[in-house]
Amino acid sequence: MSAQAEFRRGWPIIVGGAIGAAFSISALPFYTLGVFLKPVAAATGWSREAIQWGFAVQMLGVLAVTWLWGAAIDRFGARPVALLSMLGLGIGLMALPFIATSLYGWYAGWMLVALLGSGTGQVTWTRGISGWFNKARGAALGLALFGTGIAAVLAPPAMTAVIAVRDWQTAYLLLGGSVIVLALPLVAWLFRDAPAPADGAPPLTGATRGEALRDRRFWTMLLVFSAVTFGVAGVIPNLVPLLTDRGLDPVTAALYAGFSGLSVMGGRIIAGILLDRFWAPLVAVGFLAVPALACFLLIGDTLPPGLVIGLAAALVGLAAGAEFDLIAFMAGRYFGMKNYGFIYGVQIGGVLAATGLAPPVFGHIHGVYGSYDPALIGAGVTFLVAPLLLLTLGRYPASD
Repeated sequence: MSAQAEFRRGWPIIVGGAIGAAFSISALPFYTLGVFLKPVAAATGWSREAIQWGFAVQMLGVLAVTWLWGAAIDRFGARPVALLSMLGLGIGLMALPFIATSLYGWYAGWMLVALLGSGTGQVTWTRGISGWFNKARGAALGLALFGTGIAAVLAPPAMTAVIAVRDWQTAYLLLGGSVIVLALPLVAWLFRDAPAPADGAPPLTGATRGEALRDRRFWTMLLVFSAVTFGVAGVIPNLVPLLTDRGLDPVTAALYAGFSGLSVMGGRIIAGILLDRFWAPLVAVGFLAVPALACFLLIGDTLPPGLVIGLAAALVGLAAGAEFDLIAFMAGRYFGMKNYGFIYGVQIGGVLAATGLAPPVFGHIHGVYGSYDPALIGAGVTFLVAPLLLLTLGRYPASD
């Protein structure tokens, strides 16, 4: 089947996947964390670091169960996992304000979000998309994961407006309600698993779980993407606090943070198109190294010019946008589709652990030094060095 025929057949799956990715545990909590940080601190008296450890608890919870969700997807399909976990994510976010009556309640609330909502992670949407696309898989993944960029653009200003009118508790209620009321029906309508192979058709091929875990390429990918994610996940949630610390008002800071969301969308599509045409590790180096410039542009005690702020946010978003496309594409090409859910789930587990740890670590560094500059320098060096390891992966194995 040609790439054009794949798109004609599978475009509803892409749209459903994009909606699901926008309202997923990978998008909504992450891109709104910076907006909630100061309001929650002001209302509760908790420190920034303590609040951001709640996000780390969520990610550790995701890490604990994401491989189980991946195995469930391999056995039952992506669609039932997506629908069940979207319902769980909405319930978890809506329950958070009622549970978070203390700092330990805040952590317990995020753990509940993780346990109920982890099935909405990228493994679900990428497995569903990959089953429908082969020749146009990179572009299809980019278009579907484009949804996380929509969340990055729209969610921060929307939550800022709600908090300004009401409070942070109401904002989380609306955030969770939107998953159930807006996204869940649309995903149920559009998102489907690919038809099972007909009798006599060759089964899906690829590495076994043991073969993947013994493969140097598996661990190289895990190391590189986790390291890069640590930098991206440290910068994006702390961008709004960084800018407001230097005198920018919260609304304007949230709008600048939206530049990262626009860039996420661009990174999704551009990376997807390039992956169908060029060697994936080379594409990865090009996308994952550019946030280094963003880190160096943001260093200093004074507020950078508006153009510099927008450029820095866009460069970080470019890497954030390409990263999940790269992991999904490379997991399928290097290890096949037979155990894709498990393999991708473990890869994303490392990424999610880095995503959860980075914000509180950046917050701790700010608390110790009174500045984000040391964290920005470390992240910049990581962006320059880590992606080069992907060039050691070699050619793709025989296609599935």
